[in-house]
Amino acid sequence: MNAEELDQLLEKYLEGKCTPEETLLVEQLVDNYDNKSTAWTDLNNNKQQVWLQQLWAEIKASMLTYETQYLKFKRFKLWSRIAAAAAVLLIVGAGLFFYTQRHLEGSAATRDPLANDIKPGGNKAYLVLSNGKRVSLTDAANGELAKEAGVEITKTADGQVIYTAKAPSLPAASLPGGARGSVGANSDGIKYSNALNTIETPRGGQYQIRLPDGSKVWLNAASKLIYPVSFNGRGQRVVELSGEAYFEIFKNKLQPFVVKSKNQEVTVLGTHFNINSYSDEGSVRTTLLEGSVRVNEVTLKPNEQSVLVNGKIAVRQVDPALAVDWKNGQFIFESEPLPSILRRVARWYNVTIIYTNTDKNNTTFSGVVSRADNVSSVLRMLQKTSKIKFTIDGNTVKVE
Repeated sequence: MNAEELDQLLEKYLEGKCTPEETLLVEQLVDNYDNKSTAWTDLNNNKQQVWLQQLWAEIKASMLTYETQYLKFKRFKLWSRIAAAAAVLLIVGAGLFFYTQRHLEGSAATRDPLANDIKPGGNKAYLVLSNGKRVSLTDAANGELAKEAGVEITKTADGQVIYTAKAPSLPAASLPGGARGSVGANSDGIKYSNALNTIETPRGGQYQIRLPDGSKVWLNAASKLIYPVSFNGRGQRVVELSGEAYFEIFKNKLQPFVVKSKNQEVTVLGTHFNINSYSDEGSVRTTLLEGSVRVNEVTLKPNEQSVLVNGKIAVRQVDPALAVDWKNGQFIFESEPLPSILRRVARWYNVTIIYTNTDKNNTTFSGVVSRADNVSSVLRMLQKTSKIKFTIDGNTVKVE
């Protein structure tokens, strides 16, 4: 049997077309053949490939030697066995190769506690209409989402929800807390209402919305904004926030803009500011970037931040870039305590934080990491400047 015929026999064995006699011979010859695979797991990947090449060369060399020394009528039987043995060895070798490869990869993952990485969040949100319909903005196609009270709601290609007034509506009462309002019709027969919409982002989500008055709002992860379908005829433009949002308010002296959040009201005419009012934070922080706002009874100037704790407000000078780092796609830490950092990480990467060591909770960190990076980038930066160790286990980050 020449090399071509041997190749054909190997192909036959791999396809499972060998006769029972051929299969039995293969198994017997494998047992008797020089078992070089005993040290297989001790070889690295390159040496494994060399080993397979050498084995194949030896089999073909043996064939040539045999053809010159033995009778032709014995060739087929014996060389069928050698070919079958080679086929099995190749299969075993390939299997061991891939097994070892996976084993090495698994070992690497075991050695690196941050190998099982987690991707960052993205544009994810839900829009809850006044009729109770819940729309996943992540899955919704671009274009018109709904029409309510003469307002068209659309989703744009760059990930925004935009409200556009299509017809005037009759004056309505100011926004009632949590009420869905009454419904009527104006002289043109167009319905109007005090209906409320809600946009909410999950953990690992963020979204941008342009409100009916043209004001822009960026919602951070795990946040919710409740607002009227239309601001027409209202004495104030009132919205309710839980979580964190950055506002760019359309200026209208006749209609102050009011943001209600945890134990505070922020009143503005036209300005840029950020509110952090997460329920798991110990304070509500309002940071002014441009214009002027009144937080309860305190007026802020640009680059000032109010901190509300237990009903009392303190005002301090800050770098506003630190408050809106999330909107600009970054994590910026400036002498920030570890628990505060990890709460931000948990919301953006949608992970659970488990502390096995709380001795380092008073440690503070400074640095900059892109929110587009995987979670390991943040954790590695924290590890570099401290003795804290992290392990990623599924959707959990362990602090050691």
